[in-house]
Amino acid sequence: MEKRSERVLLVVDSNILFSYFVFSKKIENIILSSNVVLYTPDWAIYELNKYFSDRIAKRVEKKGISKEELELIVLDVMQRLIVVPKALYIDKWEEAVRIAGQFDEKDTPFIALAIKMGIPIWTGDKKMIIYGLKSGKYLALDTQAVKELVRGKSLEDVLKDLKKRYLTSHNK
Repeated sequence: MEKRSERVLLVVDSNILFSYFVFSKKIENIILSSNVVLYTPDWAIYELNKYFSDRIAKRVEKKGISKEELELIVLDVMQRLIVVPKALYIDKWEEAVRIAGQFDEKDTPFIALAIKMGIPIWTGDKKMIIYGLKSGKYLALDTQAVKELVRGKSLEDVLKDLKKRYLTSHNK
């Protein structure tokens, strides 16, 4: 990744963290970038713990990664996250419930935190991205958009590209 003088602040969704643990190189490069500051609601840690053995450990096992190596990977990513307790974004909860109810209520904590902080959500959830683009109530970016932002592309240009990918007539 190219160096960027300004830091990119993001709320990271659980699906991105799951992808990191199954060794997506694109996601790993972004998470390991010194230009990125990742916030996540405490709910994401609950989800990681809940689905760890089903979604992560089994896939990692197939790649020949030992339990000890996996523990080191988990520690590494956890040190890169700023976990935000619900009490700090609870005032945006009801608004986020109404928004997330349009596509998936499990996204409420991520939306509430993003609205509270005024920063984008990094997600792989197309419905979340599309609703955010159409409503303007929050901003959700896919991995390609985040990669471009980290490389120094302006948010305005990233949004133009994102809208082309998600809001064109064949994607609606």
